[in-house]
Amino acid sequence: MVKKDLEQEFLGHIMQNEDMIHKICNIYASSYEDRQDLQQEIIYQLWRSYPSFKGNSKFQTWMYRVALNTAIYFKRKKKPATTDLLNIPIEEDNSLKDLEEQIKKLYLAIRNLNQIDRAIIFLYLEKHSYEQIGEVVGITVKNVSVRIVRIKKQLRQIIEKLE
Repeated sequence: MVKKDLEQEFLGHIMQNEDMIHKICNIYASSYEDRQDLQQEIIYQLWRSYPSFKGNSKFQTWMYRVALNTAIYFKRKKKPATTDLLNIPIEEDNSLKDLEEQIKKLYLAIRNLNQIDRAIIFLYLEKHSYEQIGEVVGITVKNVSVRIVRIKKQLRQIIEKLE
């Protein structure tokens, strides 16, 4: 394939899935600058490994795997921050609706999960089947089911501490 065609094909895939990239960045990075850096790193890693995509799985499944692995690695590169959940400032803006505040709290709670649990809950919230989640993360369907139950319980506990 000609390089120009490869670039156009790649950019088409990125544009179709840009929401997924933004959501991963929101889950794995807390500051605006970190989200921008992570987004660039994800796109770079996708481009770098795009020629090796053989089509053995759906493009989106492959893209999730590369993006999530990049986000996990990116998070490990950053210095680990110890967070006291009771002292996390939640921005107050009177113009925000209740739903927006709930979403902020959910993202904040998700950021407190371990790397794999973040990936699992992200894919779950994206309405992927347990089979798809297992394929992307590399665990069994039964393990996905058990972990989702535990993650939901953990998220409830974190959100209760935030309120």
